[in-house]
Amino acid sequence: MDFHGAGRQSFVHALEKVFGWRDDIAYIQFHGNTDLNVLREIFARHGAELTPAQQRQFFAALGVELERLAPGAAATRHPGVAELLPLLAADERVALGVVTGNIESTARIKLRRAGLQQHFRHGGYADEQADRADIARQALARLRAALPPGADFAAVWLIGDTPCDVAAAHAIGARCLAVATGRSTTAALRAAGADQVLPDLADTAAVLRILGLPDLPA
Repeated sequence: MDFHGAGRQSFVHALEKVFGWRDDIAYIQFHGNTDLNVLREIFARHGAELTPAQQRQFFAALGVELERLAPGAAATRHPGVAELLPLLAADERVALGVVTGNIESTARIKLRRAGLQQHFRHGGYADEQADRADIARQALARLRAALPPGADFAAVWLIGDTPCDVAAAHAIGARCLAVATGRSTTAALRAAGADQVLPDLADTAAVLRILGLPDLPA
């Protein structure tokens, strides 16, 4: 999902609200980044050391600011997402989780704004983890904890649109289906080592075949 700059603006507003910093953070690359790492980069730019209390205070404000901006923000669901998720969520063989560089509160705002929140109960978020691989580990651990005793996944796939997602998938022993819906091209995603690459998720049948679920009605 693309929130068209609302996430960046919520950072700008929260920085001024919490720390009194007027900073357009134009030097920050959000694509593939995580909120905690972004905050650390901003603090380094200001020559300050981030404390746990400041981190908690800022992230609380960040959620408030994005909630305030969300009603007026443009929101784009990438092709195929709205069609694919209900199919996966309804299949008892599948457990869906979120792996995101957002903190949990802002991730849930975005999912709700996109009408997708009902498909995800578990996930990994950037409230305490700055590295995307650690976020992926957190999500996988929570999904495994929700399984019946002794059960495990036959396969784990991470779907993402950056080389960072590819690296995170492989770091946890998962396969990566990369989609070129962000700033990374299909060539760049292949070069990063993605197991499968698609331009987007619009071809539901193709996605289901890749995930090993060709029997689901597309």
